[in-house]
Amino acid sequence: MHETAIKVRFNELDSYGHVNHSNYLHYFEEARISAMAKAGKSIDQLFNEGYLLVVAQIETRFLAPAFLSDNLLIQSGIAQTRRASAQWIQRITKDKSVIAIQNTRVGCTTTKGKPCKFPAELSHAIKELIITKELAD
Repeated sequence: MHETAIKVRFNELDSYGHVNHSNYLHYFEEARISAMAKAGKSIDQLFNEGYLLVVAQIETRFLAPAFLSDNLLIQSGIAQTRRASAQWIQRITKDKSVIAIQNTRVGCTTTKGKPCKFPAELSHAIKELIITKELAD
């Protein structure tokens, strides 16, 4: 499972003083992009090769708030792959407590928007991000 650290910034807070729910999508996306790059296939490499990874479905559960200057850890892994999509499982922890969980289905398309199977290099790179069911829970 890949880990990405993020520190909450002032501009991410809402009028209640905690991280606005929309910012969690940014945190999770940043973690997926970081995981892909560490696995050896960055988003910009894929784009230059004519591929896009697009979000097809997102489900997020918010369990506890995050506040200014909190240090968050986003854990990311892939629970399932198909020919042209992958199911990401991610969680954000603060002080070792899970505060948000996200399941994201990401599909592969050409830069013209036509669905396509993952290129071989990408399929190989993401193998190190595959997690078992136990880790996903």
